[in-house]
This record gives sequence, C-alpha cells and structure tokens, in this order.
Amino acid sequence: MKKFSAFKILSVFFFGIALFIVMTWQSVFAASNALKVYFNGDLLKFEDAHPVIRDGNTLVPFRQLFETLGFQVNWSDKGGVRKATGAKDGLEIELTLDSLKAMVNGEAVDLEVPAQILNGKTMVPLRFVSENSGYEVMFADSGSGFVINIEGNGANDGGMQNSSNEMIESGIVKGRVSDAQGNPIKGAEVVADNQLLYNSNAIAVTDADGYYRIPLGMRATTWLVSARITRPYNGESYTFNLISDNDKPFASDDGAIRNFTWNASGTKPEGCYSCQGKVLFYMMDLINPKGSTLPPPNREDVEITLIPEGTIIDGSPGQVITGNGTNSPDGFGIQDVPLGRYTITARFMPEGEEPVQMMIRKVREDKYSDSLTTDFTSITSGINRIEIELKLP
Repeated sequence: MKKFSAFKILSVFFFGIALFIVMTWQSVFAASNALKVYFNGDLLKFEDAHPVIRDGNTLVPFRQLFETLGFQVNWSDKGGVRKATGAKDGLEIELTLDSLKAMVNGEAVDLEVPAQILNGKTMVPLRFVSENSGYEVMFADSGSGFVINIEGNGANDGGMQNSSNEMIESGIVKGRVSDAQGNPIKGAEVVADNQLLYNSNAIAVTDADGYYRIPLGMRATTWLVSARITRPYNGESYTFNLISDNDKPFASDDGAIRNFTWNASGTKPEGCYSCQGKVLFYMMDLINPKGSTLPPPNREDVEITLIPEGTIIDGSPGQVITGNGTNSPDGFGIQDVPLGRYTITARFMPEGEEPVQMMIRKVREDKYSDSLTTDFTSITSGINRIEIELKLP
C-alpha cells in the first residue's frame, strides 16, 4: 500500500514537471512568434533562435543581426571570457557575455541587459547594437503581437543632417528642437504618435545640434509629433511639453519636418500648457477687518508683484511682473508666468481707497510676512504653480 502511494506521488510529480515544461515552451514559442523584426521593410527570419524579450529588452541571435547590419563578425573565448565582436567602416562593437559593459570603438558603454547564451545560442541586445550602428529602432504593439522596425542607412550620425533647408522625405519625420535664441537643445524626447494603432509610437532623442530623425515604419497611417524636455533649476526638475511649428497630422508616405521652439520667457504658444506657470492666490479674510457689516475683501482688487531673483529657468534675467489676477480652469491668479524664483508682494487697492500692503504666505504654511520668495512647485509633469494665501493686516 505504501509502495503504491509512493508510486502515485512520483507519477503526479513527474507529470507536473512535464506539464510545466510543455506550457513553458508553448509560452516561449507563442511569444517569439508574436515578435517580428523588420530591417528597412524586410522581415528578418531568425533560423538559429527566435527573438526573446528580457527585462524589457529584445535579444536576437548575434551573428545574424551583425551580418544584417553589414558587420564582419568575430567570436572569441579566452580565459573563460567570451566576446562577440562586429566591425565595419571604422566602427567596432564588442559585447562580453554576461557583462553590463560593452565597448564601442574602445569606449565603455552601459547596457540594460547583457549579451548571453540562451539555449546554446549567443543572443545580443537588438536596440543597443542597431542604434550604435547608426540605425533607428522602433517598437510597436500591433495588437496581435510586437513589431520592431530597424531603419536607416547605418551612418554613424544616425542619418541626421544638420541643415535647416532639408527636403521632406517619404516615411520620415525630422526636425530640430531649439530655444528662443536658436540654441540647440540636446536630449529632447520627440514622439511620433501613430493615429491608427494604440501604443505604437516612434520615439527619438535630439543630438548635440538639436536634430532628430524618425523612420515611421508603418506606411498606411497618419502621425502627430510632440516633444518634451526636462530642465534642472534650483535643485528641482521641470518638464516642458512642446508644440511644433506645424502641429497638423501627416501621412507616412508624405513625411514631414516638424521643428520645436522652447520659449520659456516669451509669449506662450497656443495650447502649450506647460511652457509657463501660474501664481494662484486665495483670500483668507472672510470678514472685512474694517467692520463685519462691510463686504469681504474682493480678490479682484488685489495687485500682485513678482520680482525675479536671479535668472529664470532659461538663463535670461526675467522681468518684473505686476498685475491683477484673472480666472482660469486652475484657479484665480497671475497666468502664464515664466518659471523662475520670485519675491512676491501683494497690495489691496479698492477704487477710491489708499493701497494696503497685504500679508502673504505659501498655502498651508504657518507664518505670514510682507513678502515671499519661492520657486514654482511641479504639481505633475508639465504643470507648475505657486499657490499663496493673502490677508489684510
């Protein structure tokens, strides 16, 4: 009886292992079949091993990827250190297995996921190799699976051209991101939003000259392009969502040029909610200090003065701002203020009466004073405010 029970237990145990292996391989097979990689429009067929996704990164067979991108390949195993290397036209990329450091023309570069052996095959990170070879990589969810497009000519500059007189190219959106003085902005994130498929955007980052270039991949669709930059200021980071000089949608086949200007201290572009901030204020006197029978102080009789302390966020000196509050969906106050550090004062100025210096504090802070020096608070990405409370002395 005991032998029979032990046999049953072992049978169930080994059946469970077999079922787990079958389900795991089915899952891997389904995932790999749902991931397709295209190179300049041609589907790549990986014969040795299917592409896999590890820690959000796509790994593909080493030799086929390097040879597709035009590299001469080399494999070495010395002293237990295994390396996969590709070389072409003055460019050498060296990947050491299981290392988060790669070498590009002799310089160390960090990896998000290492090259590694999977099921006996050497697998390397697709995006890292492709982008360091001058190609653009786009990842999209087609609804039935993932699609990766590798596009470009393999130029070391990623195919960008630093000319403001570029011609529009079919299947390409490109342009430049600069500040109001025309200086390039490096590292701006530019997003081409596919209007046909959900979550299938193409993304690029501007180079040192402010240029970007995005191959669009899918042809039968339209696109909208936006940009975002993040700037440090007084120990904080502020994000700005930029609108292009032409924010109309365009078709893939037509291509487009979309340039962006970060105008931190000038007139706010139409709809650019995050380019400047708001100084909102709240009246704390519910009863008129001169008498309970008089109406409470009216916020429209308050004059606010903002004096910049040092340069504002774009490095310019800024200007003194004086004015009355107006309404907005966010609240009552001074709208469209260039981001910076300001000393703020307020005066109560009803018609026909002498101005009265008001007491001021940040919202929910303890002490009032005659003035307040403060920075903007980032409420959420792209939304920046100063909120203050006012009362009569």
